[in-house]
Amino acid sequence: MSKLKGKEKVDDGDRSWLELLNSVEASTSSESEKLQKLTQMILPKFVARLVTEMENKMMVEKEGLKSCHEAGVEEGKQDYLIDKQKKQKTNDDRKKKQKTNNINNQRKRQDLEKFMELGLEPPPDMPQVFKDCIKDLGGSEIKLIIQKFLQVTDLKSQQNRLSMSLKQIRSRFLHEDEERMVNAKRQMAVTFVEPCLNVSTVNLAKWNIGSSLSYIINGDYSKVLKNNRDSLKPNAVVQIWSFRVQPNSQLGFALIKVIDGEDGHVID
Repeated sequence: MSKLKGKEKVDDGDRSWLELLNSVEASTSSESEKLQKLTQMILPKFVARLVTEMENKMMVEKEGLKSCHEAGVEEGKQDYLIDKQKKQKTNDDRKKKQKTNNINNQRKRQDLEKFMELGLEPPPDMPQVFKDCIKDLGGSEIKLIIQKFLQVTDLKSQQNRLSMSLKQIRSRFLHEDEERMVNAKRQMAVTFVEPCLNVSTVNLAKWNIGSSLSYIINGDYSKVLKNNRDSLKPNAVVQIWSFRVQPNSQLGFALIKVIDGEDGHVID
């Protein structure tokens, strides 16, 4: 037992080691009994302390896991709500686009029916006077792009644009590099033969109008309206033809009025 007398800092949780040792030595002179008594006095409390420490550690870890779980659940809820909102927006956009497409398709069918009633389907050929004008410019490769009813928006100088819906385009008229240019929101200059046979320059672009794409003639288009203000009216049937001018294959357009619109209605 003499070897144990230097362990002053060991205790059973209530008394110091020396107090325990003195108590045991006073009770018996047998070394084996002393060790047995010390073991009986110290071991249960030592084990109990270890168990308590392990339980406390497990409780802390459990609380940490619970907090992480709760945080994960909350984050999961937010992700779910965000995903739900995105899906709802996608569905709404799809329905809106479908509705617009239905309207555009219905309008296209109605226009075709009107063209047939007016004897304009198939479309009439380009008048010879325009062919001669394009020939004088050095033009060739003449194609009909679109036949349409003029809308009020096509005739307002403040808006300064003539639209050609991609859904109504009859012939491909752009080269690949030109298509890339307008798809990149850039404009390209185009030679323009007006209904009065005046030759000017306008720009070609591609815009989103509503939920559909359209080619747009703008730039100096307001001057075209001014030069032809007595000719171009709402609901007039017009054709837009494309051609190419050599030697650089410069794109050109010809705007031809096929049938008059509303009599006496002049757009400023």
